[in-house]
Amino acid sequence: MNCFLKTLNFSLGACVLLLGTPSWATDPIKVGVLDLQRCLSQSESGKKASKTLQDKSDRIKKDLSTRRDELKKSEEELAKKSTVLSADAKREKEKELLRKKEDFRDLVQEKEEEMRKDEYNAMQPLLNELFELTSKLAKDEGYTMILEAKSGVVYFSKTIEITDKIIKLFNENKKVEKKK
Repeated sequence: MNCFLKTLNFSLGACVLLLGTPSWATDPIKVGVLDLQRCLSQSESGKKASKTLQDKSDRIKKDLSTRRDELKKSEEELAKKSTVLSADAKREKEKELLRKKEDFRDLVQEKEEEMRKDEYNAMQPLLNELFELTSKLAKDEGYTMILEAKSGVVYFSKTIEITDKIIKLFNENKKVEKKK
């Protein structure tokens, strides 16, 4: 429903822009389309940030897998020894195992939240820079508006897509920053 409202608002806004323009206006409407996801995945900075995040994710997955295996071994040991343990000892081992499972679940949630924060912290500065570069390009080249390709745009001609241009500017901008 929320997506429908966004699409409806976008459509109404586009109609107002296109139909509401007075016939005496001299400036033609120039529209560009940008695929932000592709900018992030194909730019050098985006690739570097993604690799860093993927490496950390892999380390976390490996650690969690090791802990999951240890937990499984504890379950198997308890199952094997349960017939020889007294009722109190068995209950105590079951409580300990339950606590370990809860700790593991909490750890998984903690690591997922940590990864979400890390992704936000890594990508937000890149997005801000992409927005700045896009605004500069729009002003320099006289664009009336630039739309994000994945946000409600059903169709657009590839001739108005500026993603490759922005990726090139973004990479060049990063090279200039490194030289400073």
